[in-house]
Amino acid sequence: MTNIRHWDMALIGITKLPKWLKQTKSNIIMKGNEWNNHSFNTGKLYITTPVEKLEEGKFVFGYLVAKSTTLLHPDHWVDNGTNTRTMKIPDGIYELRKQVEYTNEWLKPVID
Repeated sequence: MTNIRHWDMALIGITKLPKWLKQTKSNIIMKGNEWNNHSFNTGKLYITTPVEKLEEGKFVFGYLVAKSTTLLHPDHWVDNGTNTRTMKIPDGIYELRKQVEYTNEWLKPVID
């Protein structure tokens, strides 16, 4: 199985979809500001919770069935004629997770 990190989301390879899912008609995986959406060209998308509504500590927001799928993300422009960064996704089933980063901003120096 393949795992993919793509900026603020991860695609984690799984063997089968949960049975209760309903496919969405949208091709937007994660919304960004105005034009900065993570989207795809072919495949099946199942969104369980919009990313912006995830509860703290929750990370899985949906599933993607990839078949000849290309991920599109215009925030990271490339001069390829479309101004969109693209990435081929290997065929398979993926759990979609929001990635977070923890920083050291709350650490304090130890004083003996």
